[in-house]
Amino acid sequence: MNLQSAVRLSALVLCLLPALGRARVVLVVSSQDPFYLEVASSFKQNFAGAFEEYNLRGQEDEARKLGKDLTGNPPKLLMVVGNLAAKTAQEYCPNSTIVHAAASNASGLKFNERKVLGVSDSPSVSRLVESINLVFPGSTRVGLVYNPQFVSREVAELEKLAGKHGLTVKAVPVTEIRQIPASLSQLLPEIDLYLMFNDPGVINADTFPFIFLACFQKKIPVFATNHSIVKKGAIAGLSADSGSVGRELARLAGLAAMQKFPPERVVYAEGRLYLNPQIASAANITLPPLLKDKAVLIP
Repeated sequence: MNLQSAVRLSALVLCLLPALGRARVVLVVSSQDPFYLEVASSFKQNFAGAFEEYNLRGQEDEARKLGKDLTGNPPKLLMVVGNLAAKTAQEYCPNSTIVHAAASNASGLKFNERKVLGVSDSPSVSRLVESINLVFPGSTRVGLVYNPQFVSREVAELEKLAGKHGLTVKAVPVTEIRQIPASLSQLLPEIDLYLMFNDPGVINADTFPFIFLACFQKKIPVFATNHSIVKKGAIAGLSADSGSVGRELARLAGLAAMQKFPPERVVYAEGRLYLNPQIASAANITLPPLLKDKAVLIP
């Protein structure tokens, strides 16, 4: 299918950001993933200005087609949702101001950092640690396998905060997918909770089932930072709300349009707690009853 482009005018079009003038402004969504679409919808409700919108539908061919168009007529401001859109922005728009959201690969891309802002769909590490204590109060030895290219900052912060919350952290770095089995085998005997960051250097469609099954067999619960992983098998997780991600994307895009870049270049959207009672029951793990009224339960 050819790229479908539509110019979206917000209800506040008369208040169009003066810094943009007649410059090209573009929103690119990676795919039809419901979370990405919800982020885009929230963005459109909160961004005061006119822009073009494209959906890559998860296809590299669509990314290349759009990339050629963006190269020929570079946008002044480019908002991207998801990994494929972020990769496209990095490859084809090196001089554009970019605001990315829900792009777990962003830290591994070589952006011009002076002109890039982002909204993480993972929670802040402080909220993450607090949630681990709430859901698994008896688990104190937290472990994970991670790729430093993508989540080194989060792991460093986790190691810094853990002791204050009664936790120890065993983090095993890998640089290639093939290193995961041996690293996991080394790690699991030393932990009682596995933390699964939204790390594209470790988590994909093939590795997630392997990691989940290895933890399940050892009766080690998995706590995730992505709601879709909770749906696939993690017992619990803290993930950003799509509406909050969209609102933050709109806020940062407004600042970027006026060339105002806050010191914190990546911000965290509001997190929501997810619980998977079926997986907990299968693993013979009891979740705190009071939390079920405060969390989204995965059916």
